[in-house]
Amino acid sequence: MPFALEISAAAPARPPFDASVAAAERARDRGMAALWWADHLLHWFPPSLWTPDLTPAAASVPSPHTWFDPFAMAAAVGQRVDGIRLGVGVTDTVRRHPAALAQTALTLDHITKGRFILGVGAGEALNLTPLGIENRRATSRLAESLEVMRLLLGTSDEVDYEGEHITLRGAAVGLRPYGDAPPPVWVAAHGPRGLELTGRFGDGWLPFCTDPAEYRRMWGAVRTAATAAGRPDAVTPGLYARVVLAADDDAARTAVAASVLMRFIALTAPASTYARHGAEHPIGEGLAGITRFLPTGLGRTEALALADRVPGEVACATVVAGSPATVAARLGEMTDAGARHIQVVDMTGLAAPALAADSPALLGEALTALRSRKVIV
Repeated sequence: MPFALEISAAAPARPPFDASVAAAERARDRGMAALWWADHLLHWFPPSLWTPDLTPAAASVPSPHTWFDPFAMAAAVGQRVDGIRLGVGVTDTVRRHPAALAQTALTLDHITKGRFILGVGAGEALNLTPLGIENRRATSRLAESLEVMRLLLGTSDEVDYEGEHITLRGAAVGLRPYGDAPPPVWVAAHGPRGLELTGRFGDGWLPFCTDPAEYRRMWGAVRTAATAAGRPDAVTPGLYARVVLAADDDAARTAVAASVLMRFIALTAPASTYARHGAEHPIGEGLAGITRFLPTGLGRTEALALADRVPGEVACATVVAGSPATVAARLGEMTDAGARHIQVVDMTGLAAPALAADSPALLGEALTALRSRKVIV
C-alpha cells in the first residue's frame, strides 16, 4: 500500500561554508525533505589514521576533528536556502543544557520560519570524556532532559522541576514558536528505555539500523510506548542509513571489508553485533556501542591493529552496501518495516576513494528505484 516517504541528506560539516549552502540547494532541488548536520567536537578517527594514504580528505583537512557548529550552520544556511527542512542529528543534553537547547531550537524555528528539527540522544563518549564531562546514567539524564524541554517548549511561564540530574527553580523560556507548534524533537534511541522515551516524548525517531527485522522490533516498542502515552500517531519513524555504492554488490562489499576506516568505524557497533557474526568485539565484550566508544589518544599501530581485528562481515553489517538496485531494495525493506523518513549518508568515498566519483550518480539511481516503489513527499 503506498504511503508518504521522506528522503533526506547529510550536510557537509566542514569548511568551506559555501559547500553546505550548495548542498542544501542541491538537496532541495532533488526533492529531499531535509538536510541534517551531525554534532561532533571529535571524529570517530584518531589523527593517527587521518592520513592521505587512507583518505584523500586528509590532504585538505589536516585534522579529523574539524567540525562546524551544527546550530550555527542551520541558522546560516536557513537564511540562504528555503524550501527544505534543516536538522541537527543528533546533539546531546549533557554538553548542552535542555533549557538552552529549548531556547536555541525556538530561535532556529524563527530563523528558518518553522523548518528546524532538533535531534537529541544520550551522548557519545568521544564528545564528552575529552572535555572532562561525565555521563553517568545516560538514559536517565536523557529522560529528564526530554521532559524538561517539553515543559519549557510548552509554556512561557516560570516552571520548577526536580530530578536526579536537572533542577529548575523558576526557569522560563519566554520565546514562543514561530508557528502553531514548537519545533519537533527527534530522538536517537536503540535500547528498551530509550525506545520507551521516544514514544513518550519524541516527535520523530532517528535510529541507526541496517536490519529490517531489528528495525521492526524497535519501532514496535516505540509505537507501544506512544500509544500508552496517549499519542499513538505522534512519532515519525526515521532511519539514519549509511550507504556504500558500486556497480555491483561484490565491489561495494569488498570495498567496505577492505577499508581500514570503515572497519574502524565498525568499532562503534555494540558487542552484540559482533556476537551475531561469531566474533568478539576488539575493544571489549561489554561495549555498548558509540555511546562508549573513545578513539582519542590511539597511536597508528594500535588503531590499525584494532581495525584489523574487525571482521569484514561486521563492517559490512554496519552499512547498506551494494549496487543501486540492492541499496534500493534494502532501504525498501526498511520502509516495509516501518521507516517513513530516511537520512541517506553516502560513505562510498570514505570506504573506497576510487569509487567516489561514481557514487552520486549511483545513489541517484538507487533513490529513483526506491521512489518507484513508494510514494515520496
